Amino acid sequence: MTNLIKFGLIIVAYVLGSIPWGYLIGKMRGIDIRDHGSKNIGATNVGRVLGFKYAFLAFFLDTLKGFLLVFLFRFQIIPPEYCFLSPMVYGLASILGHSFSIFLKFRGGKAVATTAGVILGFTPWLFVLGTTLFFVLALSTRLVSLSSLLATGFTLIMSLVLCLLKTGPFSGLPYDWYFPLFHLAIYAIIVFRHRENIKRLLKGTESKFSFKK
Repeated sequence: MTNLIKFGLIIVAYVLGSIPWGYLIGKMRGIDIRDHGSKNIGATNVGRVLGFKYAFLAFFLDTLKGFLLVFLFRFQIIPPEYCFLSPMVYGLASILGHSFSIFLKFRGGKAVATTAGVILGFTPWLFVLGTTLFFVLALSTRLVSLSSLLATGFTLIMSLVLCLLKTGPFSGLPYDWYFPLFHLAIYAIIVFRHRENIKRLLKGTESKFSFKK
């Protein structure tokens, strides 16, 4: 029974991650967000097409998808015996849902906001550092793709550092190898979803972001 609950909750995480909030927000405004701007369902394109308040709403809801089950397991609000390997498993499931949504014929977004939610649920202070870095880079370069790749790359490196520090005086740190390993899998998805952006960045043709006025 316990194993059924474990795997059932992985499915729940995937389905929650699959909810395409950017697409739904666009529909509420009478458009299919996939036909406008960069044609992506993420908060960046929502902001580009609909404006800041809708971008913020999409970012918040996409972040919540990654946050919820990771947080509930990480801080043992759900008993740990129902957790499969690590809370990060449920974060990975939600990101797979966001990127390959069951509601959008297994298409989806680029998973940056959902990844932010996973980090927030597992290590809140690292979320603060990562999002601060993201906004500093985004405001200075207006290249959201580059800022996303660098900020999530930073949190990946920090997850490895935190795991390596778990010796000697740092032995009380609540990090194991599952944290960086699943973080690496998540980052691989982000890089894959940004592959076209990376090509444009290398060519110097990536478009700079601005909110709809």
